[in-house]
Amino acid sequence: MEKKNQKSATIIKVKNPIATLRDNETISIPYKLLQKEFPSAIIAFIQLIDNKSHKTIVSQPIDNNEDGITDAFLFQTDLEPNETKYFSVNLSQNIPDSSSVFAKFISKPEGLGDFCWENDYIGYRMYGQARADAQGTGTAIDVWCKKTDRKLTDDWYTAGQSYHIDKGYGADHYASGKNQGCGGSGILHKDSIYYSKPYSSWKIIANGPVRLVFELKFSGWKIDNTYLRETKRITLDAGQYLNRIESTYEVTDKNFSFSHAIGIAQRSDSKVIIDKKNNLSESWEKLTIPAGSENGSLGCAFIADPKTNVKNITSRNNHLFGIMTAKSEKSIIYYTGAAWSEFGNIQSFENWNTYIQNKKECINHQCTVTILK
Repeated sequence: MEKKNQKSATIIKVKNPIATLRDNETISIPYKLLQKEFPSAIIAFIQLIDNKSHKTIVSQPIDNNEDGITDAFLFQTDLEPNETKYFSVNLSQNIPDSSSVFAKFISKPEGLGDFCWENDYIGYRMYGQARADAQGTGTAIDVWCKKTDRKLTDDWYTAGQSYHIDKGYGADHYASGKNQGCGGSGILHKDSIYYSKPYSSWKIIANGPVRLVFELKFSGWKIDNTYLRETKRITLDAGQYLNRIESTYEVTDKNFSFSHAIGIAQRSDSKVIIDKKNNLSESWEKLTIPAGSENGSLGCAFIADPKTNVKNITSRNNHLFGIMTAKSEKSIIYYTGAAWSEFGNIQSFENWNTYIQNKKECINHQCTVTILK
């Protein structure tokens, strides 16, 4: 608990360094900065007050490296172009009782081992081994179309119903295909792309209320007598469309040459932007599942992190591909995700392009966080 001789509030200054609007921006306060302000306190939770609106803001402690020690506290705010905001921080014992993000492994028989995750905007899943055996699916990222900000994973997997039928809150209208769907990955080696088996293990690291983080391990490659294993760490924040994905490979032959290939499935009607200058690609397509129906349009996109080397962005095998340099035990960071025209503000390809271009700027220019003395 906080001692009486410590000040009751600490002020956090958050600066948006660019002339771009930031909605639902996730701000991270390093735990070590708070420790300096509350040196004798056990900081389990914090309470944040927006000094302008006087509203209380939900925060989330997060332990990124799973060592049992909190690394940072997360919260979200909207920022106007070049805006500076101030927040009061107090220690708190209050645990948030609701969350805008959710991740879950869906066991057999109802989920066939799928791993699902969602926020208040959109939902995703990757297929389990049982579904791959039954349906021939691979390492694609599938998209769940939502019409509500509430959690839907359990509703979609209710026994006896089809999640392809929209019952008023959205459905699985997206055809992810056999390979990569909206941002799944493979390995490019000697001009051929190889796909892993579905994930072999899963682990949830954080599950809201602001951010979810989980890891999936893939161990399905043997190429030219070389074994490769991949760990994907996937992060999705509330109020965002894009997942942050960090892929790391273990390779038995350190001299084995390969690239990481991010794919977005393309259809006959897909509208496409390939922006090599900004290391991103976008597509926009009509949704026609169930067959013969019309269910709006879906935008998919790929953005490379500025620290990741992009070798090429190209179209092949009915996919858009982002090809990135890969080395054993070196992380590759990128962003992929989707938006549905029937829910939210992104209702056209032009809206989607504006969002992705702005998101690229935000990724490249992070907000600054300062504790005022």
